[in-house]
Amino acid sequence: MLFSLHVLAADDVYIPDSNQQGELHPKLAMFKPYLGGWQSDMGKNQQGDPMIDISVWQRALNGNAVRTLHSINDGAYGGESLIFWDESENKIKFYYFTTASFYTSGWMEVTSDNAFTAYEDVTGSEQGITQVKSTSTLSENEITVSTSYLKNGEWTEPQSRKYVRSDKAVKFK
Repeated sequence: MLFSLHVLAADDVYIPDSNQQGELHPKLAMFKPYLGGWQSDMGKNQQGDPMIDISVWQRALNGNAVRTLHSINDGAYGGESLIFWDESENKIKFYYFTTASFYTSGWMEVTSDNAFTAYEDVTGSEQGITQVKSTSTLSENEITVSTSYLKNGEWTEPQSRKYVRSDKAVKFK
């Protein structure tokens, strides 16, 4: 029997491989191809430094939820979500908690076999954001995410980014 040891720094978060065992709840099955690690090169921040978002999707709670973790620039910002089927509301719902001390809650609408739209209510954002709408589309080995924010009462123009497969670790500071 062979064992693999992956040494993590104190702030790294373990990333299981994308071939996780077990099924997902039937209402979450469309997320199976999303499982594993992803990376987006998001351009540069206001100081001209590269912005890299590392994201991991995992099967959680015996397949009754999908857990996502992400961190930007080795933990400068990050968050964690649990996505689950809410039987009472007949919807896919989620909670997203951040290292910036705010959180969101929302629901998702599956729009095709490989795409969904998420609608979020934001609580505690210091930037004046109260709602978020994002559409994610999976193709081959790429996720395209288009996001708009309701900020100070007005919707922003959608921002788009692409994620490709990655084996990098999510980090929190």
